[in-house]
Amino acid sequence: MLYLKTKQENENMVLNINTEAIINQLGKNNFLPGLYIVSTPIGNLADISIRALSILALSDLILCEDTRNSRKLISKYGITCTLKAFHKFNSTKEIPNILNKLKSGLIISMISDAGTPLISDPGESIVKKCIDEKIKVFSIPGASSVLGGIVISGMDTSKFTFLGFIPKNKKLREQFLEQIIFSNETLIVYESSKRIKSLLNYLNLHISDREIVIVREMTKKNEEVIRGTIKYVNNLFFKRESIKGEITVFINGGTFNKKNKFSNSEILSLINLYKKKYTDKEIVLKISNKLNVKKRTVYQLIIDNK
Repeated sequence: MLYLKTKQENENMVLNINTEAIINQLGKNNFLPGLYIVSTPIGNLADISIRALSILALSDLILCEDTRNSRKLISKYGITCTLKAFHKFNSTKEIPNILNKLKSGLIISMISDAGTPLISDPGESIVKKCIDEKIKVFSIPGASSVLGGIVISGMDTSKFTFLGFIPKNKKLREQFLEQIIFSNETLIVYESSKRIKSLLNYLNLHISDREIVIVREMTKKNEEVIRGTIKYVNNLFFKRESIKGEITVFINGGTFNKKNKFSNSEILSLINLYKKKYTDKEIVLKISNKLNVKKRTVYQLIIDNK
């Protein structure tokens, strides 16, 4: 008879890992002094490596975005290392002190609230300073919603671009949409649960027929993967009263080929993007120059869709 553990039993099994025994197996001598960029789980606490647990337990200091969030993780595994907040608001002030500690031969780890640090998170500044000061920087790889999501998206994984969070600035959002239209590879973006409806509505106005995948609450109990056209997914989310959790968005690349032959729908996407800001004449000239298509083609599409 096959016995399946309950969810609670599985959680207990994960949280009762003997961190001290793991450290004894690896040994502190296997870790050189320096800055360690340590990936942490994006939801499920089991998604942390033995090496990550070891370096966190052996660190003289752990830098984190929010000590309250990070303390929940390390306490689950019996790690008592000192935590220190390190974010964009205090990084300039804290970097000199951190560099001095590293130069004295200490082991310092950096973690984010979830996933791999520096990916749409603070931390680049301290890494660059360490490189300038000849201080060793090590990567302890692990969970990432970018890679974790694209492998279940069903989209092309041979070539993709990660764009981070959607710009709030209107001009930057326009450039962002242009990049989507011109790209023939999978694009990956982050968006908050509060703004996902706004993003979907924005994309639906311009590229409603493009395929999209929304991955919400990855690795958690309420994990959800939604696939379909932007129009379909937009309608689905519009009906929801509330949306919670971390969201990663995957947008399929365009259909144009390497000779830059754009379809009418792709040209029309740009026309719709520009029509509130430019005259018809300006739109024709702008798109003709950008896409290397005939002005007559662009103008006819404008006329046909008025």
